[in-house]
Amino acid sequence: MKASVPNAPEGPYLDNLLVRSPLAYSPVEARLFARALGGLLPESPQLSFQLAFDDIVPGGNAGGQQYAQLRVAIKRLMQAVKDKSLREEQGCSLYIQLFSVLSLDVDTEQIRGKFNPDLREHLLHLGGKFTTAELEALLMRSQTH
Repeated sequence: MKASVPNAPEGPYLDNLLVRSPLAYSPVEARLFARALGGLLPESPQLSFQLAFDDIVPGGNAGGQQYAQLRVAIKRLMQAVKDKSLREEQGCSLYIQLFSVLSLDVDTEQIRGKFNPDLREHLLHLGGKFTTAELEALLMRSQTH
């Protein structure tokens, strides 16, 4: 039986959720999300990933700058995203966390995480639809229009 997001519309749900997201992601947040998603395989039973700090913020961790940028990005990525497609005037609200776990290990300079398993089908669809670069650009777009 496949897991589904409560009250989520059918089809490319995450595409729509990210397009309607009220805030654009920073370059670090967008790169982390896109690279993590790019590593998911349809046959993989887990939605876990491991990335090097340098894959997200190149240049090393001199003075803790890399770690500080990643810590800010992870804190923001762990916040729930509000589904704007639901009708708020009818009292409907849905908040979804894209990740169930995100952690930083300064000793190994690794980011470890796991996407929300309730979004598996949607994540795999999103990963198959966009390249990593396209997804980064989509996530960083301006919300001024």
